[in-house]
Amino acid sequence: MMIQLPIGISDFKKIIQGKYIFADKSLLIKEIMNDSAEVILITRPRRFGKTLNLSMLHYFLQQNQGINENLFDGLNISKDAEFCQKYQQQYPVIFVSFKDIKKSNYNDAYAEIEELIRHLYEAHSYLLEGSWLSEREKTRFTTVANKKADLSDINASIKQLSEYMARKFKKPAIILIDEYDTPIQEAYLQGYYREMVDLMRSILGTALKDNSSLAKAVLTGITRVSQESLFSGLNNIEVYSLLREEYGQYFGFTEAEVIRLIAQTGKEVSLVSIKEWYNGYQIGKYVLYNPWSIINCLKNHGKLAPYWLHTSSNDLIAKLLSNAKPIVKQQFEELLQGNTIEQPLSENLVFLDIETMEEALWSLLLYAGYLKVLSSELSGNRLMAKISVPNKEVSFVYDKIVEKWFSTAISLDSYDEFVQSLYKGDLDKFKEYLSSYIMQTGSYFDFNSHTAEQIFHIFILGLVVGLRDHYYIYSNQESGLGRFDVTFIPKNKKAKGIVLEFKISSTPDLLLSKAQEALEQIKNKQYIEIFKKHSIDTVLAIGLAFCGKHMELAYEDIC
Repeated sequence: MMIQLPIGISDFKKIIQGKYIFADKSLLIKEIMNDSAEVILITRPRRFGKTLNLSMLHYFLQQNQGINENLFDGLNISKDAEFCQKYQQQYPVIFVSFKDIKKSNYNDAYAEIEELIRHLYEAHSYLLEGSWLSEREKTRFTTVANKKADLSDINASIKQLSEYMARKFKKPAIILIDEYDTPIQEAYLQGYYREMVDLMRSILGTALKDNSSLAKAVLTGITRVSQESLFSGLNNIEVYSLLREEYGQYFGFTEAEVIRLIAQTGKEVSLVSIKEWYNGYQIGKYVLYNPWSIINCLKNHGKLAPYWLHTSSNDLIAKLLSNAKPIVKQQFEELLQGNTIEQPLSENLVFLDIETMEEALWSLLLYAGYLKVLSSELSGNRLMAKISVPNKEVSFVYDKIVEKWFSTAISLDSYDEFVQSLYKGDLDKFKEYLSSYIMQTGSYFDFNSHTAEQIFHIFILGLVVGLRDHYYIYSNQESGLGRFDVTFIPKNKKAKGIVLEFKISSTPDLLLSKAQEALEQIKNKQYIEIFKKHSIDTVLAIGLAFCGKHMELAYEDIC
């Protein structure tokens, strides 16, 4: 029998009935229902099984006279007969997903949400039968179902539906809300953030606060959107982020699950390679693999590729990194070199602070799956964490972001040729490409006579991301009698090392002398000592001088 892998399928019933292979996460249901919190928010990166898990909860809890009873036969949850008798198919359930609300303006986004609510009401149109609703309520129900509702009806729609269902089934409802923050993230990116926050605050706040028809609510998303009063007044909410161990094993694949999936599919794949590419997400004691990438990798006979890169736009991350302060870019380059940095993190995310507060930016990168936490501890009232890039796949995402910075002005081929010009020691070509790029994009990187050397230092590091396969890249470290700007230690010890030193010139007339000064500094301060420690015999020393959008260089081979 052919083993089927559920690529892009997030409907639990379809996976079970279609006999797709999957990791059994059914014990999540037990932990959710035994959690004392009335409202639970679980935040995880995209494509980490959030929608599938909520779908599973929906089918297990939904009161529907045995239609879905056999879906859980043989799964881990079925082994607890007492729990199943108490909870399985015992609740009216509202399940709504906001994962596809991605529009370029507020009006279109509102229309999509209105359509989403219409479908939700249509799915529960059985409530119009019998005497569960008054005539006035039936009219209101029909108004929403026919997309003729006003804003106040949309705001109250989920709460109102829970009241209707609780009345019919004589039991309070379970509310499951998937990817609640997708409309908010898109609104931030597209420029209608305030309007969307107001709308989502009204819909969610009305449904979750002081709702006597609510038994339990489970929300998923990437972040906890805070300080916009999105969950204002909710004292019954518990948030489980990547910084908390609870529910850690249920979103993403554990290594044991990956090994089992490999065995079930019979694919001949290297666990070591898969670990390098897709492992590294850490939640407490749980180290997890990206489930989307694992499934796609197995589907493609073990081919290692950045599958997660193409599941959604990385525009928000690219925008934030490109607009970040110089110090953030420097730390970002440290991460690209495979290093670990220490930064403050927050469980609550304030979107409006992302571009001004480093803590908010690093927190978003973590929650969105672009970073991992190696360790953390409280320092005063701040949570300080050691963070790094999780795996090779995410590193590939960052590389693409850097490449895009350059492709805004020059073709990708030119970027690759520029990188190769430095690698091959073709300094005429190197100067030509660098001069051309500065002329076209200098204002983007704030090139002017008053720019600190550190800006150029970060700029150059961005350009040479493509050289990591050939060099160990170090920046701003001590060597000889001073601190160099950038060095490239070749992995092949027979190759030349490279050292770059930057200077700023007050006028274009002094560029060449400043470049020569930078070259002399390399020699006088004996920066090549670091190469001797690595048994590198020859070093290409390059002095670079900048003045506004003009540059000059001087170079020399040093043995």
